[in-house]
Amino acid sequence: MKPSEPSKASLREMPEIDFTRARVVSRGRHAARARRSFETLIIDKKTLKALGGADAALAILEAVANSIAASRKKGRAA
Repeated sequence: MKPSEPSKASLREMPEIDFTRARVVSRGRHAARARRSFETLIIDKKTLKALGGADAALAILEAVANSIAASRKKGRAA
């Protein structure tokens, strides 16, 4: 049967932690980029089948994204 609490010997071996000097650590400079890398798009099965599968749907979305990026670079004629 295992004891429910740590033994006195193991408690003596543990270092004490001074929480008065502790500070909150920020998420880091790469946190926003990591969040963006986890973005997902959910497409129902019927739509995915109509588009021709996962690879075809990805190709279509990339083409649309490239088209939008190209139109933004050109700008609007005044």
